Amino acid sequence: MIFLTYLFISCCIFQIVYQLVLVISILLKKKNQNFKISNYKSVSIIICAKNEAVNLQKNLSFILEQDYPNFEVIIVDDNSTDNTNEIIKAQQLITNNLFLITISKEEKIGLGKKYALQKGIQAAKNELILLTDADCQPISKNWIAEMANCITDNKKIVLGISPYKTENTFLNALIEYETAQTMLQYIGFAILGNPYMCVGRNVLYDKNLLLSKTWTNDELSIASGDDDLAIQTLATKQNTTVCLSENSYTFSEAKTTWKSYFNQKIRHNGSGKLYKIRHKLILGSYILSKILIYTTFFLLLTWNFKLNVLHLLCVIAYPTITCMTNMLLNITLKTQKRWYYSLILDLIYCFFLLYTGLMSLFIPNQKWK
Repeated sequence: MIFLTYLFISCCIFQIVYQLVLVISILLKKKNQNFKISNYKSVSIIICAKNEAVNLQKNLSFILEQDYPNFEVIIVDDNSTDNTNEIIKAQQLITNNLFLITISKEEKIGLGKKYALQKGIQAAKNELILLTDADCQPISKNWIAEMANCITDNKKIVLGISPYKTENTFLNALIEYETAQTMLQYIGFAILGNPYMCVGRNVLYDKNLLLSKTWTNDELSIASGDDDLAIQTLATKQNTTVCLSENSYTFSEAKTTWKSYFNQKIRHNGSGKLYKIRHKLILGSYILSKILIYTTFFLLLTWNFKLNVLHLLCVIAYPTITCMTNMLLNITLKTQKRWYYSLILDLIYCFFLLYTGLMSLFIPNQKWK
């Protein structure tokens, strides 16, 4: 009983400090970040597409209409079986900065879109590489400009933000919460000098740095990880920064069924085993401490344990800080509109992560589409 008491209190304190340190780092960065656009290096946007005809019809125009003086768009068609290829070729008739690379089934190496991404990088003509997906839509015409403005002589990688569009469903609320928690961590840790991942829907690289990335056999053997594992290899405290301007966001539509969301999380979990040990320890401690808060509290109540003042402080402080950090994320970055549901979403989120993490050990994912 005493052990459970100390474990509960320790996990609450760990989570409170963890969340506050990350959100404060983001608040300070946002306050001090200069959004005056002064950098117009040439940019190559790369989109890897497999059976993305519908999404390209919906979103490609928003990318081609960006207000930026020198950019090209390269779409790598990864052996699509729909009319992705035809849609791109039709758009090329009226656009002079759109280029198509087609990969055959016989040519492709490895799983996922890493080979397609590499082909796009090699074909890029410009100084900077901006990655996004076919199902993404920039929030403004200044998306390229805002991201490119963060590149300096020292900063070669810019981590962007890519929320999902809001829908009035419980699943969408959970996805929004999970996305915001992921963003809190990868943006917060990057600001603190420990970058470990990004979202491939919105990240900018210096081309020469990205060209230095070679995919190992282990990396090619999993369907996910083209975004995370590139950061694991290339990102350092010195060469990585973040862009927090709302005009730099890209939006995409979230999964609409539990099955599709589950499959997405299983795929994403595949790259985690190749993370650096320190990142595994940090992220593992984060989710484990959350789970232990709820399980130890439940056990203490089940055994009719009388809560003392310290217990009550933790019971009040943890949900309060959780709601407060999500409220601040929404005020600052507009990423957590339903922050007032944080406690129930947090409970479901942490056990859903545990479930998908365990299931990913037994369900290999062999494809990205």
